[in-house]
Amino acid sequence: MPTTDTQTPTYDLLVIGSGPAGRRAAIQAAKLNKRVMVVERGHRVGGVSVHTGTIPSKTLRETVLNLSGWREREFYGRAYRAKQDITAEDLGKRLQITLDHEVEVLEHQFARNNVDTVFGSARFLSPIACR
Repeated sequence: MPTTDTQTPTYDLLVIGSGPAGRRAAIQAAKLNKRVMVVERGHRVGGVSVHTGTIPSKTLRETVLNLSGWREREFYGRAYRAKQDITAEDLGKRLQITLDHEVEVLEHQFARNNVDTVFGSARFLSPIACR
């Protein structure tokens, strides 16, 4: 790990947030042999798109379509259902499985590309310093 005289880690790029833009910036810089750190204020990587935005909403929609049999009705008939009664527990289980998978994929991408991750908040104080 590159260091200064005071043994403080130095990085070529600091990325604040691990959402889609942060993920892409971090991975691309790492592939260009840059030393990268991602600071994530949430308790898991992925940002808003993984935890409260796009992925959860699309997962819930697709789960309902799947369990209700909506897409298969043309083939099997209007009465077809994959599950008779869809519960909030059904939706929650599928959502958790999907979110866990997305986080694992991102964590593996960061690990494979030697991107360091820390949890906390950060802000830039200058072009070369943050807090």
